[in-house]
Amino acid sequence: MDEQVLGAMQKWPNVPAVYGWLSLNAQGDWLLHTNGGAREGQSGEKIANEQIRLFMNRNYATNEAGEWFFQNGPQRVFVDLACAPYIVRLADDMQTLLTHNELPVTRISQWLLDGQGRLYMQTEHGAAMLVGRDMGLLSTRLQVMPEAGTLAAPIPLDQNHLQALQDGSTLRVSLDGTADWTAPMQWLESAHIPARLGFAREPAAG
Repeated sequence: MDEQVLGAMQKWPNVPAVYGWLSLNAQGDWLLHTNGGAREGQSGEKIANEQIRLFMNRNYATNEAGEWFFQNGPQRVFVDLACAPYIVRLADDMQTLLTHNELPVTRISQWLLDGQGRLYMQTEHGAAMLVGRDMGLLSTRLQVMPEAGTLAAPIPLDQNHLQALQDGSTLRVSLDGTADWTAPMQWLESAHIPARLGFAREPAAG
């Protein structure tokens, strides 16, 4: 976090937190909801100002309950999540994975596919979901790795593998054959993903 934010937290430690004013959508956009209407079906307004977005990106964190927030000076603004705490995309070099707040993803410890075809992952930063526009390209780079001790080569993830996942199998899957991007993959319905990956889509007002 920014030093000025940490200083404000120490100076004014008892500023009440707010809920329902801020959300993160499936595209990785910050949305502002007037009158705290995020949970009342209010679509929200995309925050487009670059300086504000960069400030929010730097001061985004989580608590022990897996509730994510933007620390706005001394005030904690909890974030409703459409999908996951981080939305990951392919960078312009088409090789690097970046979170919506520009953190490079270097380690993946779990892959999850849901019933809507969305790809989730557990990264060193926390739970993340791949932005939909990159799913087509990235899916062609996912490989099913052979069992340990065998000489078989990795094979592309295909429809048979997807069916096996839906039937309850766990596959060892790698992105581009990279060791740090190799992890177990399972199928899990979207509603159960927060509990598995340890986050809350709707922080509870305390």
